[in-house]
Parts: sequence; C-alpha cells; structure tokens
Amino acid sequence: MTANWWLALIIMVVLNGIVAWTLLTGLEPVSRRAKKWMFIVVNGIGLVLAVSQFFWMEF
Repeated sequence: MTANWWLALIIMVVLNGIVAWTLLTGLEPVSRRAKKWMFIVVNGIGLVLAVSQFFWMEF
C-alpha cells in the first residue's frame, strides 16, 4: 500500500514538473488564464491517474 502512495506522489510531481518546465522555458508569453487552466487540466489528469493506479495495481 505504501508503494501506491509513493507512485501517486511521483505521478503528481512529474506532471507538475513538466508543466512548470514548459512554462519556465517557453519563449512565447502565456497569459495568466492559460497558465491557470493548464495547471487545472494537468492536475485533474494527474489526480485521475493517481487514483486509478490504486485500483489497477496491486502490490
């Protein structure tokens, strides 16, 4: 069960790291509204992946 929690944490950290890296290294300016929605969508996807791995993976 502890491995599931670690995997859920890793999923969220990796997805948020990808978004942060994209926003920090992007050359074109991004509006605050677009940044907000990008974080909302990525965290929603990450939450679905993190919760679903509890049902699909058995350690």
